[in-house]
Amino acid sequence: MPVLAPRIPPFRESASRFGPSETVVQAQFNCGWWRSILDCPISSRRWRLGDASMDGWPGMMTALAVTIALLSLLALIRQKTKRNSEVLFAVVSGSLALSLMSPWMGNAPEWMKWAIAVGGSATCNGFWLVSRALFRGEQGVRLQHVLLAAGVAILIAIHRGTAMHGDVSPSVLTVAIDALLVLTSTSLLAMSFIEPLLGWSSKWSPDERRLRLLFMAVYGGSVLSTSLLGELAHAFPAMAPWRAGAVALCASVMIVFTHLAIRHRRQNPAPFDSSERRDSTRQVAAPCEGDTQLAAQLRHHLEVLQVYREPELRVAELAARLEVPEYRLSKFITRQQGKRNFNQLLNQYRIAHACKLLAMPSGTESILRVSSESGFASLGPFNRAFKSIMGCTPSEYRAASLKGAPETEYRELPAS
Repeated sequence: MPVLAPRIPPFRESASRFGPSETVVQAQFNCGWWRSILDCPISSRRWRLGDASMDGWPGMMTALAVTIALLSLLALIRQKTKRNSEVLFAVVSGSLALSLMSPWMGNAPEWMKWAIAVGGSATCNGFWLVSRALFRGEQGVRLQHVLLAAGVAILIAIHRGTAMHGDVSPSVLTVAIDALLVLTSTSLLAMSFIEPLLGWSSKWSPDERRLRLLFMAVYGGSVLSTSLLGELAHAFPAMAPWRAGAVALCASVMIVFTHLAIRHRRQNPAPFDSSERRDSTRQVAAPCEGDTQLAAQLRHHLEVLQVYREPELRVAELAARLEVPEYRLSKFITRQQGKRNFNQLLNQYRIAHACKLLAMPSGTESILRVSSESGFASLGPFNRAFKSIMGCTPSEYRAASLKGAPETEYRELPAS
């Protein structure tokens, strides 16, 4: 995400370049080849409040980007059930809003500047976590990844805090922190870009491959365009307004695109990388105390109440109904039921239900109607899940079942 890369000034300029009455804000980030969304347009020079680059249409674009980021945050907060990617992107959206507002904080109190510095530190690091959750599934973000992102956030906050006092000569420690921030932030930018390529498989659906390629195109295009404009604005200060407007535009595009990707993920869970899949012959763990009761409750909800027919059902919501922690239900499904994840368990019940509808001799319902009755939100995911489990399309299954073909009997999807 172009707004996330830090660019660290090699030397902080002396405050004597500006008059005592002039309000200045040190550019937050300056990073070699990459001019981030938040650094000033002229190398390591400071951003004057009311500078021409933030007046007119660049300022309006920035205000629009801040509004979009805040709306993104509110929309994600209002959701009843949230996935890891949605929680992480809510944090990123709020951080982006604060970061984009920083050029206007020149006259703000010291405590507010620090609040902006700390609150706006979950940008490139936070978006890296979002990309992992999008393309590796709900288990793609673990404690070590959160700790790494938190470490980078601390470096960003420290750098921004010291940048507010640009008249102070940098110490050895400050220079070391700046260099470390350049290394880590640039690495996270690259890792976010290549995340969609990891574990690439020809077995993925066209929609999955298209989503990943679009992510790389939008993300890479945003980074490249703002980077090139940053270099041009560094050499030709007159282009600073163009860069400021492009920065806000790219931020808005990435926020909207990420929302669309998250919406797609709700209906199409991320495929697991083959190296992370467990062998189908894995042993089921020995049941623990209370598992028998949980198994009975889960079976009742699935077989009697048929909760799998709810398109928006999530593991967190079902865990709440069963009055058990989400982690316990997820662990029970994977270890005791031998399933890869919650969605695999749901899809098996959904496809079994669809097979019954399709095999009815008097069945005249359309395939779309069958998919909806079975708990799928749209036809695409239903067709893919059906073919993955049954080895044929719903139409082929219906035709074969009406002929009494024995190979059309429902077969359970392996756990791997």
